Amino acid sequence: MTSLLCFMLLFNIHYIQSSYLGRLSPDDPYIEIGKDMNLTCVLNNESVLKQYPNKKICFDAVSMLSKRNFSDKDITVINKTAAMLHVVNMSLSDKGAFNCVLSLDCSNLLNETWVHGQIVAVGLPPDVPSNLTCISYNFDNMTCTWDPGRPTHIHTTYRLYWTIQQTFEYLW
Repeated sequence: MTSLLCFMLLFNIHYIQSSYLGRLSPDDPYIEIGKDMNLTCVLNNESVLKQYPNKKICFDAVSMLSKRNFSDKDITVINKTAAMLHVVNMSLSDKGAFNCVLSLDCSNLLNETWVHGQIVAVGLPPDVPSNLTCISYNFDNMTCTWDPGRPTHIHTTYRLYWTIQQTFEYLW
């Protein structure tokens, strides 16, 4: 029973991954505010283009506020099965789902065919925490507070590591 379940899970994962017409990379990138972003869409093979004649690789982005189509000037064709989207000066409003699609016209996405998508996060790198204060209660429980700095606008995890250094003095 367990081996059948494992086979079904592996089959389903393989089926889902192979059902994409291509791949958009990098995977779910974090882009710093004010920096440029490049996303590359690569179709699985040339047969995808034969399946969808007269369509070309295009991109769109969907955020909570709007949907944005990108024109040919934003897209560099690498070869028949690959294209790169270049977005200049990313801002917080640019975060969201970016999609690679096949369409007849990139500026007017009607009857597009979805290829692959990525979630793009836009934010700032975290500042070095300041004003670190810790209180220890018999080394069983430690409570620490700090000022994390400016908001990053992306999920940020802070980890605190500490060690106990013991010194011994011997009286002779």
